[in-house]
Amino acid sequence: LDNSHLTRYFLWDKVGRAIRKKYFPNNFKFEETLLDRTWGIINSLPPQPPFNFLKATKQTIRSIDQWRSYESQRIHAYLHQSPILFVPVIPLQLFKNTLIALQSQMTLVTTSRFNDGGIEYADINTYWIRTLPMKGKPNFVYAERLHKGILRGLHRMGVDLLDGDVQVLWNQIIDQMSHIKQIEAELAMIRPHAILVYADNHNPVQEYVLVARREGIPSIMLQHGLDCERYYLNEAYASAIAVWGETRLQRYQQNSSWQPNLIQVTGNPEFDRLHLPERIDMDGDYWLWLTRPHTPSKCYLPSRHCYEGVDILKALLVALKNSPSSRLKIKPHPCDYKDLYQELVDSYKLGDRVELTNASVQSLMPRASIVISEDSTTGLEAMFFGKVIIHAHFADSPPVMPFVNYGAALPGFSPEEIWNSLQRGQQLTTIEQNNLLQGQINFLRNYSGPCDGNSLQRFSSFISSVLSGTLPHLAG
Repeated sequence: LDNSHLTRYFLWDKVGRAIRKKYFPNNFKFEETLLDRTWGIINSLPPQPPFNFLKATKQTIRSIDQWRSYESQRIHAYLHQSPILFVPVIPLQLFKNTLIALQSQMTLVTTSRFNDGGIEYADINTYWIRTLPMKGKPNFVYAERLHKGILRGLHRMGVDLLDGDVQVLWNQIIDQMSHIKQIEAELAMIRPHAILVYADNHNPVQEYVLVARREGIPSIMLQHGLDCERYYLNEAYASAIAVWGETRLQRYQQNSSWQPNLIQVTGNPEFDRLHLPERIDMDGDYWLWLTRPHTPSKCYLPSRHCYEGVDILKALLVALKNSPSSRLKIKPHPCDYKDLYQELVDSYKLGDRVELTNASVQSLMPRASIVISEDSTTGLEAMFFGKVIIHAHFADSPPVMPFVNYGAALPGFSPEEIWNSLQRGQQLTTIEQNNLLQGQINFLRNYSGPCDGNSLQRFSSFISSVLSGTLPHLAG
């Protein structure tokens, strides 16, 4: 396994942070305050012990509720010649409809309970396997060499990680080694014909993809969001990748040093119930701000800063004061500062016209008069509803998402631009609405695929083609 790839994700936030601390020490104080608390929590947690599937097979495999035992599953797979699809990490709703559509064609195995975020998966025929911790330690000698080698290499490039991040990196390396041992045991026992993952370039799923590749097991990935970062998402790792639109396919083909065996535009099954907009909908009761993550762990590029979201909210609150009849709803990303935003709203004494909400993005869209999006997939979702979109971006680097370049959104790259676009967005002429509509349609076609309601069918066929091409004779 190539540790230079396995450990890259651990450095995404740390390297950018080290450069910000070095060159922008005054601006870094806000982030440093947040980090003190984060480091204290992370570094107080001991690494999780490794797991061993092979040590006590009979003791570690259990029948859970209506799910049959693993041995019964092996017999079922043998009798019916059904390929085994292993889904090690279940991401909310992403695969549910696809797995339901394919359950008659394959045997599904997972090590995660099918109950993420309160969503039950009882209607999917699944074999669930749980593991027990085993005694044993990672190779600390090798871990220390790897840890020191990374720090030394970064130092030669003028990057010295912060002390807290040095310790976090050590914990992550140790934890990853245990995680890889677990994955090796899982794959040796399950012997799947393919694995299905929601991402392939970061922990905890990248380890599954690279171990599977080494063992000759195909890995299938479905794109789960837009390319909302520059540079960090260029590499592909899975052997079969289903992308939403042509732009992601072209980026992988141009930038990835390793090319997947199969890559295909399928669209996103979650968008099948949505349609290309037919008009710009300017009706609504509130402005809707859909934030991107701003926490230190999600602030990758050195030119990004953790207080960008706070600055955007300040600009929106000032605009709200200048527009007494307007209201604002804020849908914070799960990795964002809901508490800080609420404190800021309270300080502006606008609590009666501002609401922070946990409601789903799509439930909030219909009654939004204007949507403020950052570099985020939610900006694309707003286009399905034909909403006037303002692209808020306060970083020193150019925005990643070309919403404005497509003519699909109005610019909000400064407080002044946000205010101007809020005013303009409420009084667009017919010609301006038609131009905005065409820009959104063009963006949707390039970034989300055909938009014809058949993405689920295409992705299901994509998985079937991988499974049918890798079905060996099953051992007894």
